Amino acid sequence: MADFPDSLPAYGVEFGRRKTLQISVHPDGRVTVKAPLFLDRAAVDRAVEEQREWIRKKLEHFRSIPAPAPRPPLGQGSPVPFLGQLYPLDIREGKRQGAVIEGGALRVTLRKGAEPEAPLQELLNRWYSARAAEEFPLAMKRCLPRCSSFLKEEPPLRIRIMRSRWGSCTGKGVVTLNTLLVKASPACIDYVLLHELCHTVHPNHGRGFYSLLESILPGWKDRRKELRERAKDLLFF
Repeated sequence: MADFPDSLPAYGVEFGRRKTLQISVHPDGRVTVKAPLFLDRAAVDRAVEEQREWIRKKLEHFRSIPAPAPRPPLGQGSPVPFLGQLYPLDIREGKRQGAVIEGGALRVTLRKGAEPEAPLQELLNRWYSARAAEEFPLAMKRCLPRCSSFLKEEPPLRIRIMRSRWGSCTGKGVVTLNTLLVKASPACIDYVLLHELCHTVHPNHGRGFYSLLESILPGWKDRRKELRERAKDLLFF
């Protein structure tokens, strides 16, 4: 473990078969580093030092987010976020379980006699996963024209639930989006996707990265602000 002065926390380094160095700042204040085998510890420490200000800002951001208040159990009329809108739950009983947006509400059908809360949460998780599988490829189609100057083909897209980030990009250009991002507005989805697509050129958050992001999405700071302000409502259900 290496210690940061000026109240920045210690960090651990995990070496593995990868091409790029990845620094992650977690909501609980941890800093972790994944590094390729060809780098020695001194080179890793120098790379982390170069990202000192970015790490500090990320830590300050997580400290500024108030802990989410205890949420009431899901039930009839509970607001459910999807693509930046809130839909009240309309819970009904039927022979087949399912969920569909209809009449300005998210109509959920549960089997008669089922314990309501657990099956409801499971059904909503599956519904979000299905919607993300539909919406994120559409977002990729929207975003690719903006990236024509540095992307010649569509990168692989993966979708999974992540608790500490909205998206990621591997050294091989594989983009992963958080399933729960489908709760956010299309503008915010596009911002996260464009952010990750810029990482196919610039793996870190240096000047080159932000210059590229600014050139393809001049209003990215407003979208980032919107996403940060709603993070506690979107990441947790």
